[in-house]
Amino acid sequence: MKPLCFEGYYRRRFARVKEFSCDQVEVVLDKFLEQFCNQWLEEEFEVQSRSRYYERTDDRADYRNGHYRRSLLTARGRVHVDVPRGQKGHYTFSLFKKFKRKTEHFEAVVIEALLNGHSSRKASQFFGKLFGAGTISHQAAVTTLRKFDSELQRWKTRPIKDNAVVLVLDGVWLKGVIPYLKCAKPVLFAYAVYPDGTEEVLDFELARGESEDGWCRLCQSLQQRGLNNVRLIVHDDNEAIAQAAGFVWPKALDQACVFHVMQNFTKKLAGCRDKRKLIDDASELYKAKNEEEFYRLAQKFKNRWLKYRYHPAMKYLFGKLADTIKYFELPEKFWEIAKTSNRLERLFEELKRRIRVFRRFPNPASCKRWLYALLTQQKRWNNSWLLCESQQSS
Repeated sequence: MKPLCFEGYYRRRFARVKEFSCDQVEVVLDKFLEQFCNQWLEEEFEVQSRSRYYERTDDRADYRNGHYRRSLLTARGRVHVDVPRGQKGHYTFSLFKKFKRKTEHFEAVVIEALLNGHSSRKASQFFGKLFGAGTISHQAAVTTLRKFDSELQRWKTRPIKDNAVVLVLDGVWLKGVIPYLKCAKPVLFAYAVYPDGTEEVLDFELARGESEDGWCRLCQSLQQRGLNNVRLIVHDDNEAIAQAAGFVWPKALDQACVFHVMQNFTKKLAGCRDKRKLIDDASELYKAKNEEEFYRLAQKFKNRWLKYRYHPAMKYLFGKLADTIKYFELPEKFWEIAKTSNRLERLFEELKRRIRVFRRFPNPASCKRWLYALLTQQKRWNNSWLLCESQQSS
C-alpha cells in the first residue's frame, strides 16, 4: 500500500493542475483542493478496508457501498467531497471530525470577525459574499463561541499566584447580566500586577450591584484560589470595595484612584471661575517624587487658593489626599500602575466597543462567554504588541 496523499505526494498531484494555468487561479486552486480532499478520503478508505478499488485479495476487510455527499466549510470556502461507504462497518476519516461541518480554522476566522465588532448577521452576510450564499447562518456564527465554555470553566477555577503587588478592583455596567432585567448591572473585575511585572485579569463576577456582599464574594474567591498576599489595592471612590478588600486582605494598602478623585473634584468645581487653574494646580501635586514633596506642594496649593478654602471641592480634595498617595510605599516602577484604575478602565472601553453592535446579552451565560472570549483575544493582541516592541528595541 502506498503512503497516503497528504504525506508528501502533493507535488506530484499538483503538477497535473498546471495544464489549466490559463484559467483563473482561484478556480484552479479550488478544483485542486476538492480533488485533493476526495483522494485523501479514498486512500484512507483503502487503508482501513485493506484493499484497492476492484482489487481481489484475501486480506479484504470490507466491500464498497457507494459514497455519500458531504460539504465542508474551510477558510478557502465550501468544499464538496464524496465520502466512501462500506457494507459492514463505519469508517473514521482524519479530514473531518464526526458531526463537524466546519474546520477549526474556519471557526477561528468567524470568531475573530465577531470579536472584532461585527454583528452575527453582518458576519453571515460577509462570509456569504466571500464563499457563497448560505455559508453560515447568523445563529451558527454565534454558536461557534460556545467552544469557549469549557475553557471558561477551567479559567475561573485555575490556581492564582499568592503575591500581587497591585490589585485593581473595578466594575463595568452591561445590559443582560441578570436575566429578565432590562437595566444594566455590573460585572466585577479583578486585575493583578505581580512583582516580576506580569499583569493579568484574575477573574470577573456577574452581580446585581456593586455592594459590599458582591465584592466580598469576588475577593474571597480570589483568596481561596491562592491570592493571599496583596501589597496595595486600587479602586474608585466606592466604599463597598474598600470595606470588602479590607476584610479579606487587612494588611493591604488602600489606594484611592487618582483619576476618579480628580474627576469628582472637577465636578464639584462646576461654576467656579478659576476651575481650569485649580484643576491644573491640583494635578501638579501628583508629579511629586516622594511623600514629603507631595505634602509640601499641597501646602503651597492650599496657601495659593485660600479664598476657596471653604469650597466643597477643596474640602473633598484635602479629605482624600492621604488616600491617594499610598503608592509611595511601593517601588517606583509600580507608581504609574498603582495611581489609578486605568488598566481596567481601558479594558472596559475596549469591551464596550466590541459588544456595542448587539447592545445587550440574551442571558448571563452568553455574557460570560463573550467576556472571556474578548479577554483571550485582548491577551493575544497585547502579547503580540509586546513582542513587536521587544524586537524593535533589540
